[in-house]
Amino acid sequence: MENLKGILKRNNDGFINIKLDREVEGKIFYKKTVNDKEKFLIDFKSNEVGFKDPDIENRNFYIVKTEGEEIELAERLIPLSDFCNFRDLGGYYTKDGRMVKWGYFYRSEYLKELDSKDLRYFKTLNIKYVFDYRSKSEVNDAPDMQIEGVKNINIPAMESADGNNENLDMEAYMKKFMSGSATISPKEMLRNSYKVMPFGNEAYKKLIEAVREDGEFAILQHCTAGKDRTGLGSALILLLLGVDEKTVIFDYLESNKYRKNDNAKIINTYSKYIQNEEMLKVFKEVLGVEESFILESLNAIKSRYNTYENYFLQEYGIDSEELSKLRKKYLY
Repeated sequence: MENLKGILKRNNDGFINIKLDREVEGKIFYKKTVNDKEKFLIDFKSNEVGFKDPDIENRNFYIVKTEGEEIELAERLIPLSDFCNFRDLGGYYTKDGRMVKWGYFYRSEYLKELDSKDLRYFKTLNIKYVFDYRSKSEVNDAPDMQIEGVKNINIPAMESADGNNENLDMEAYMKKFMSGSATISPKEMLRNSYKVMPFGNEAYKKLIEAVREDGEFAILQHCTAGKDRTGLGSALILLLLGVDEKTVIFDYLESNKYRKNDNAKIINTYSKYIQNEEMLKVFKEVLGVEESFILESLNAIKSRYNTYENYFLQEYGIDSEELSKLRKKYLY
Protein backbone atom coordinates (compact mmCIF):
# COMPACT_ATOMS: atom_id res chain seq x y z
CA MET A 1 0.00 0.00 0.00
CA GLU A 2 1.25 3.51 -0.85
CA ASN A 3 2.05 5.95 1.91
CA LEU A 4 -0.85 8.03 3.15
CA LYS A 5 -1.36 11.22 1.14
CA GLY A 6 -3.58 14.21 1.68
CA ILE A 7 -4.28 17.87 1.05
CA LEU A 8 -5.24 20.66 3.43
CA LYS A 9 -7.29 23.73 2.58
CA ARG A 10 -8.80 26.63 4.49
CA ASN A 11 -12.49 27.30 3.91
CA ASN A 12 -13.95 30.79 3.76
CA ASP A 13 -15.48 30.31 7.20
CA GLY A 14 -12.03 29.88 8.76
CA PHE A 15 -12.26 26.10 9.09
CA ILE A 16 -9.48 23.75 8.08
CA ASN A 17 -10.37 20.80 5.85
CA ILE A 18 -8.10 17.78 5.42
CA LYS A 19 -8.83 15.27 2.67
CA LEU A 20 -6.89 12.00 2.65
CA ASP A 21 -6.53 9.48 -0.18
CA ARG A 22 -8.33 6.78 1.84
CA GLU A 23 -10.34 6.28 5.01
CA VAL A 24 -8.18 5.83 8.10
CA GLU A 25 -8.49 6.08 11.86
CA GLY A 26 -6.07 8.28 13.71
CA LYS A 27 -5.23 11.51 15.48
CA ILE A 28 -4.45 15.02 14.30
CA PHE A 29 -1.85 17.18 16.00
CA TYR A 30 -0.67 20.69 15.21
CA LYS A 31 2.37 22.87 15.83
CA LYS A 32 3.02 26.60 15.47
CA THR A 33 6.51 26.40 13.98
CA VAL A 34 8.43 23.89 11.89
CA ASN A 35 10.21 22.44 14.92
CA ASP A 36 7.61 23.20 17.60
CA LYS A 37 6.26 20.60 20.02
CA GLU A 38 3.14 18.91 18.66
CA LYS A 39 -0.20 19.52 20.39
CA PHE A 40 -3.11 17.08 20.20
CA LEU A 41 -6.13 18.38 18.30
CA ILE A 42 -8.72 15.68 17.49
CA ASP A 43 -9.38 11.97 16.94
CA PHE A 44 -10.98 10.97 13.65
CA LYS A 45 -12.05 8.03 11.49
CA SER A 46 -12.65 9.11 7.90
CA ASN A 47 -10.94 10.14 4.69
CA GLU A 48 -12.02 13.74 5.27
CA VAL A 49 -12.10 15.84 8.41
CA GLY A 50 -12.80 19.49 9.16
CA PHE A 51 -12.08 21.53 12.26
CA LYS A 52 -11.73 25.10 13.47
CA ASP A 53 -8.27 26.63 13.10
CA PRO A 54 -6.76 26.32 16.60
CA ASP A 55 -4.76 29.54 16.17
CA ILE A 56 -5.97 31.65 13.27
CA GLU A 57 -3.28 34.31 13.77
CA ASN A 58 -0.45 31.81 13.33
CA ARG A 59 0.96 29.74 10.47
CA ASN A 60 0.21 26.23 11.71
CA PHE A 61 1.38 22.81 10.58
CA TYR A 62 -0.79 19.71 11.01
CA ILE A 63 0.34 16.14 11.57
CA VAL A 64 -1.97 13.23 10.77
CA LYS A 65 -0.99 10.05 12.64
CA THR A 66 -2.50 6.64 12.04
CA GLU A 67 -1.39 3.12 12.89
CA GLY A 68 2.11 3.04 11.44
CA GLU A 69 1.72 6.12 9.22
CA GLU A 70 2.30 9.84 9.58
CA ILE A 71 1.97 12.80 7.23
CA GLU A 72 2.52 16.53 7.79
CA LEU A 73 0.20 18.97 6.02
CA ALA A 74 -0.16 22.74 5.74
CA GLU A 75 -1.85 25.33 3.56
CA ARG A 76 -0.41 25.86 0.11
CA LEU A 77 -1.81 29.39 -0.21
CA ILE A 78 -0.80 31.73 2.60
CA PRO A 79 -3.94 33.59 3.81
CA LEU A 80 -2.76 37.19 3.61
CA SER A 81 -5.61 39.53 2.69
CA ASP A 82 -4.02 41.49 -0.17
CA PHE A 83 -2.05 38.66 -1.81
CA CYS A 84 -3.23 36.12 -4.37
CA ASN A 85 -0.06 34.14 -5.16
CA PHE A 86 1.78 33.81 -1.82
CA ARG A 87 2.51 30.08 -1.60
CA ASP A 88 4.48 27.48 0.32
CA LEU A 89 6.59 25.09 -1.79
CA GLY A 90 6.23 22.31 0.77
CA GLY A 91 4.20 19.15 0.31
CA TYR A 92 5.50 18.10 -3.10
CA TYR A 93 6.79 14.55 -3.44
CA THR A 94 10.25 13.73 -4.74
CA LYS A 95 11.18 11.01 -7.20
CA ASP A 96 12.33 8.77 -4.34
CA GLY A 97 9.06 9.14 -2.40
CA ARG A 98 10.05 11.74 0.15
CA MET A 99 8.24 15.05 0.57
CA VAL A 100 9.43 18.67 0.62
CA LYS A 101 9.05 20.09 4.11
CA TRP A 102 6.51 22.81 4.72
CA GLY A 103 7.56 26.17 6.09
CA TYR A 104 10.99 26.66 4.50
CA PHE A 105 10.35 28.01 1.00
CA TYR A 106 7.78 30.64 0.07
CA ARG A 107 7.02 32.38 -3.23
CA SER A 108 4.85 35.42 -3.87
CA GLU A 109 4.13 38.61 -5.75
CA TYR A 110 5.92 41.74 -4.53
CA LEU A 111 5.88 42.39 -0.78
CA LYS A 112 3.36 45.21 -0.58
CA GLU A 113 2.42 46.95 2.67
CA LEU A 114 0.83 44.60 5.20
CA ASP A 115 -1.83 45.72 7.66
CA SER A 116 -1.24 45.00 11.35
CA LYS A 117 -3.10 41.67 11.26
CA ASP A 118 -1.24 40.37 8.21
CA LEU A 119 2.08 41.64 9.55
CA ARG A 120 1.61 39.60 12.73
CA TYR A 121 0.81 36.54 10.61
CA PHE A 122 3.78 37.17 8.30
CA LYS A 123 6.13 37.22 11.27
CA THR A 124 5.01 33.69 12.21
CA LEU A 125 6.43 32.42 8.89
CA ASN A 126 9.98 32.77 10.27
CA ILE A 127 11.25 34.37 7.05
CA LYS A 128 14.87 35.49 7.25
CA TYR A 129 15.54 36.44 3.62
CA VAL A 130 13.32 38.08 1.01
CA PHE A 131 14.75 37.78 -2.50
CA ASP A 132 13.34 40.45 -4.80
CA TYR A 133 14.03 39.64 -8.46
CA ARG A 134 12.61 42.86 -9.90
CA SER A 135 14.42 45.54 -11.88
CA LYS A 136 15.49 48.76 -10.18
CA SER A 137 12.68 50.69 -11.87
CA GLU A 138 10.09 48.17 -10.66
CA VAL A 139 11.42 48.46 -7.11
CA ASN A 140 11.36 52.26 -7.25
CA ASP A 141 7.74 52.20 -8.42
CA ALA A 142 6.60 49.72 -5.76
CA PRO A 143 9.19 49.16 -3.01
CA ASP A 144 8.97 46.15 -0.70
CA MET A 145 7.77 46.64 2.83
CA GLN A 146 10.70 46.62 5.26
CA ILE A 147 10.07 44.25 8.15
CA GLU A 148 12.18 44.08 11.28
CA GLY A 149 14.36 40.97 11.37
CA VAL A 150 13.93 40.29 7.64
CA LYS A 151 16.75 40.93 5.16
CA ASN A 152 15.58 42.21 1.78
CA ILE A 153 17.89 41.35 -1.12
CA ASN A 154 17.15 42.93 -4.51
CA ILE A 155 19.01 41.31 -7.41
CA PRO A 156 17.27 41.44 -10.81
CA ALA A 157 16.90 37.94 -12.21
CA MET A 158 15.94 38.56 -15.83
CA GLU A 159 17.49 40.67 -18.57
CA SER A 160 15.23 42.13 -21.23
CA ALA A 161 16.62 39.70 -23.86
CA ASP A 162 15.73 42.07 -26.68
CA GLY A 163 19.28 42.99 -27.54
CA ASN A 164 19.68 45.55 -24.76
CA ASN A 165 21.79 44.76 -21.72
CA GLU A 166 19.10 45.93 -19.32
CA ASN A 167 17.00 44.26 -16.64
CA LEU A 168 13.42 43.37 -17.45
CA ASP A 169 10.59 45.75 -16.59
CA MET A 170 7.60 44.08 -18.25
CA GLU A 171 5.28 47.06 -17.84
CA ALA A 172 7.84 49.34 -19.48
CA TYR A 173 8.45 46.78 -22.23
CA MET A 174 4.71 46.48 -22.93
CA LYS A 175 4.52 50.26 -23.37
CA LYS A 176 7.51 50.07 -25.68
CA PHE A 177 5.86 47.28 -27.69
CA MET A 178 2.55 49.12 -28.00
CA SER A 179 4.36 52.22 -29.21
CA GLY A 180 5.91 50.15 -32.00
CA SER A 181 9.51 50.63 -30.86
CA ALA A 182 10.15 47.11 -29.51
CA THR A 183 12.25 44.76 -31.64
CA ILE A 184 10.43 41.56 -30.59
CA SER A 185 7.07 40.72 -29.00
CA PRO A 186 6.81 40.50 -25.19
CA LYS A 187 6.06 36.78 -25.46
CA GLU A 188 9.15 36.12 -27.58
CA MET A 189 11.19 38.27 -25.24
CA LEU A 190 10.03 36.10 -22.33
CA ARG A 191 10.93 32.90 -24.18
CA ASN A 192 14.42 34.19 -24.87
CA SER A 193 14.84 35.23 -21.24
CA TYR A 194 13.81 31.81 -19.96
CA LYS A 195 16.53 30.24 -22.10
CA VAL A 196 19.32 32.20 -20.40
CA MET A 197 17.98 32.79 -16.87
CA PRO A 198 19.31 29.51 -15.40
CA PHE A 199 22.93 30.32 -16.22
CA GLY A 200 25.34 32.63 -14.41
CA ASN A 201 22.42 34.28 -12.65
CA GLU A 202 23.52 36.18 -9.54
CA ALA A 203 19.98 36.32 -8.18
CA TYR A 204 19.62 32.54 -8.15
CA LYS A 205 23.17 32.10 -6.85
CA LYS A 206 22.24 34.20 -3.82
CA LEU A 207 19.05 32.19 -3.43
CA ILE A 208 20.92 28.88 -3.42
CA GLU A 209 23.49 30.32 -1.00
CA ALA A 210 20.64 30.94 1.44
CA VAL A 211 19.31 27.41 0.89
CA ARG A 212 22.78 26.07 1.79
CA GLU A 213 23.08 28.22 4.90
CA ASP A 214 22.91 26.48 8.28
CA GLY A 215 20.00 27.30 10.55
CA GLU A 216 16.26 26.94 10.78
CA PHE A 217 14.58 29.76 8.86
CA ALA A 218 12.38 30.36 5.83
CA ILE A 219 13.08 32.06 2.51
CA LEU A 220 10.68 34.16 0.44
CA GLN A 221 11.35 34.84 -3.23
CA HIS A 222 9.27 37.16 -5.36
CA CYS A 223 9.13 39.40 -8.41
CA THR A 224 6.17 41.55 -9.45
CA ALA A 225 3.45 38.97 -10.05
CA GLY A 226 5.35 35.99 -8.62
CA LYS A 227 5.16 33.92 -11.79
CA ASP A 228 8.14 34.19 -14.18
CA ARG A 229 11.36 35.04 -12.34
CA THR A 230 9.92 33.59 -9.15
CA GLY A 231 8.53 30.65 -11.11
CA LEU A 232 12.00 29.63 -12.25
CA GLY A 233 13.57 30.28 -8.84
CA SER A 234 10.96 28.02 -7.26
CA ALA A 235 11.52 25.37 -9.93
CA LEU A 236 15.25 25.37 -9.15
CA ILE A 237 14.60 24.71 -5.46
CA LEU A 238 12.23 21.85 -6.23
CA LEU A 239 14.66 20.34 -8.75
CA LEU A 240 17.49 20.66 -6.23
CA LEU A 241 15.44 18.63 -3.75
CA GLY A 242 14.66 15.89 -6.28
CA VAL A 243 11.11 16.76 -7.31
CA ASP A 244 10.22 15.44 -10.78
CA GLU A 245 9.73 17.71 -13.80
CA LYS A 246 5.99 17.07 -14.05
CA THR A 247 5.44 18.33 -10.51
CA VAL A 248 7.79 21.27 -11.03
CA ILE A 249 5.79 22.32 -14.09
CA PHE A 250 2.53 21.85 -12.16
CA ASP A 251 3.68 24.25 -9.43
CA TYR A 252 4.83 26.74 -12.06
CA LEU A 253 1.45 26.69 -13.83
CA GLU A 254 -0.47 27.13 -10.56
CA SER A 255 0.16 30.87 -10.88
CA ASN A 256 -2.55 30.90 -13.56
CA LYS A 257 -5.07 29.54 -11.05
CA TYR A 258 -4.09 31.75 -8.14
CA ARG A 259 -3.78 34.91 -10.25
CA LYS A 260 -6.97 34.32 -12.27
CA ASN A 261 -9.16 36.88 -10.48
CA ASP A 262 -6.45 39.52 -10.18
CA ASN A 263 -5.51 39.12 -13.84
CA ALA A 264 -9.16 39.49 -14.84
CA LYS A 265 -9.30 42.82 -12.97
CA ILE A 266 -6.11 43.99 -14.68
CA ILE A 267 -7.45 43.03 -18.11
CA ASN A 268 -10.74 44.80 -17.39
CA THR A 269 -8.88 47.97 -16.47
CA TYR A 270 -6.44 47.99 -19.39
CA SER A 271 -9.00 46.92 -22.00
CA LYS A 272 -10.47 50.42 -21.70
CA TYR A 273 -7.21 51.86 -22.99
CA ILE A 274 -6.02 49.14 -25.38
CA GLN A 275 -8.34 49.34 -28.38
CA ASN A 276 -6.27 47.12 -30.67
CA GLU A 277 -7.45 43.50 -30.26
CA GLU A 278 -4.05 42.08 -31.21
CA MET A 279 -2.33 44.23 -28.59
CA LEU A 280 -4.89 43.16 -25.99
CA LYS A 281 -4.23 39.51 -26.86
CA VAL A 282 -0.49 40.03 -26.34
CA PHE A 283 -1.19 41.76 -23.04
CA LYS A 284 -3.30 38.82 -21.82
CA GLU A 285 -0.59 36.33 -22.83
CA VAL A 286 2.10 37.89 -20.67
CA LEU A 287 -0.17 38.12 -17.62
CA GLY A 288 -0.16 34.34 -17.34
CA VAL A 289 2.41 31.57 -17.64
CA GLU A 290 2.71 28.78 -20.19
CA GLU A 291 4.34 25.38 -19.94
CA SER A 292 6.44 26.25 -22.98
CA PHE A 293 8.07 29.09 -21.02
CA ILE A 294 9.44 26.98 -18.18
CA LEU A 295 10.38 24.24 -20.65
CA GLU A 296 12.71 26.72 -22.33
CA SER A 297 14.67 26.84 -19.06
CA LEU A 298 14.48 23.13 -18.27
CA ASN A 299 15.49 22.09 -21.78
CA ALA A 300 18.33 24.61 -21.81
CA ILE A 301 19.67 23.17 -18.54
CA LYS A 302 19.54 19.60 -19.85
CA SER A 303 21.03 20.59 -23.17
CA ARG A 304 24.03 22.18 -21.50
CA TYR A 305 24.51 19.92 -18.47
CA ASN A 306 22.60 16.71 -19.31
CA THR A 307 21.30 16.25 -15.73
CA TYR A 308 20.02 18.58 -13.03
CA GLU A 309 22.57 17.17 -10.61
CA ASN A 310 25.36 18.22 -12.98
CA TYR A 311 23.72 21.63 -13.38
CA PHE A 312 23.80 22.24 -9.63
CA LEU A 313 27.38 21.02 -9.48
CA GLN A 314 28.63 23.23 -12.31
CA GLU A 315 26.58 26.35 -11.60
CA TYR A 316 26.55 26.29 -7.80
CA GLY A 317 29.29 23.87 -6.74
CA ILE A 318 26.89 21.46 -5.03
CA ASP A 319 28.36 17.95 -5.17
CA SER A 320 26.52 14.70 -4.44
CA GLU A 321 27.51 14.73 -0.77
CA GLU A 322 26.13 18.22 -0.17
CA LEU A 323 23.06 17.43 -2.26
CA SER A 324 22.27 14.50 0.04
CA LYS A 325 22.79 16.74 3.07
CA LEU A 326 20.40 19.39 1.74
CA ARG A 327 17.76 16.81 0.92
CA LYS A 328 18.05 15.34 4.39
CA LYS A 329 17.45 18.80 5.86
CA TYR A 330 14.54 19.85 3.65
CA LEU A 331 12.70 16.57 3.03
CA TYR A 332 10.51 14.43 5.29
